[in-house]
Amino acid sequence: MYLKEFCSNIEENVRNGSNLYIYSNITGNGKTAWAEKIIQSYIESIWYKSDLLCKALFINVPRFLIALKDSISNHNEYYQHIKENVKDTDLVIWDDIGTKDSTQFEHDNLLSIIDTRMIENKSNIFTSNIQPRNLESYLGPRLSSRIINYSNCIQFVGVDKRGIKE
Repeated sequence: MYLKEFCSNIEENVRNGSNLYIYSNITGNGKTAWAEKIIQSYIESIWYKSDLLCKALFINVPRFLIALKDSISNHNEYYQHIKENVKDTDLVIWDDIGTKDSTQFEHDNLLSIIDTRMIENKSNIFTSNIQPRNLESYLGPRLSSRIINYSNCIQFVGVDKRGIKE
């Protein structure tokens, strides 16, 4: 119900820099699907009055961290696109945050980006399989504090729906 309400007021939520932390220790129960619905709602509500600048990004965090390291020695278009747009885009989905052990380099970069977005009152939606109370052990105290303390936390409790045929 809360996420439906969030979608119905998506422009206001994004304008206000609202953040969500959608989590469950169960995989495949709709966290990413709901994040995609939210980003789609936002794009549908603004497309006709928007300029051509990037307004929303969907970032798979494990893929982003691999691209970040790859960009040190090779040109990586995925990383370059995110780097050019993440600071100014209105809404970012951070999918599967905390699911990959990160190096200090990766952690520092992620902290810098997310912290900058929060300082500038930009909207973020985080999905994870990690309970909020355990996030610090994966992301460290500074990043986990920002995510949990500046987000509405939504727990999903349904079963894994991947592979279920209707």
